[in-house]
Amino acid sequence: MLRKTRIILSAMIVSALLIFVAIGDWLSSREQGHDSDSSLSGMGGGSTLAALEDRARNEPAKAVNFIRLGDAYKASGRLGEAVSAYVSAAELAPGNTEVQRALISLKAMAEAKGRH
Repeated sequence: MLRKTRIILSAMIVSALLIFVAIGDWLSSREQGHDSDSSLSGMGGGSTLAALEDRARNEPAKAVNFIRLGDAYKASGRLGEAVSAYVSAAELAPGNTEVQRALISLKAMAEAKGRH
């Protein structure tokens, strides 16, 4: 029993550390201006989507690029591409709850479409 408790406690500590690191990365990117979409403002929807695709292609190591791309695909009804973008983000940031929520939301949307 003691061994199980230690394993659970260790898993909780590792999870908490991952969350703190993810929050720190997110805050750092906001401070550096990476979370601002000012370079995309004023563009049409297609231009914005193309800009997001370019960002994801040019900076493939940044999960935030794939999250934004997934959000844009989802908003435009391109659910298959949104799933792909969110999966890429999840691979880069495995504990990211925003990505997990987005994937759950897409699953619910797909199930709702299947019922109609």
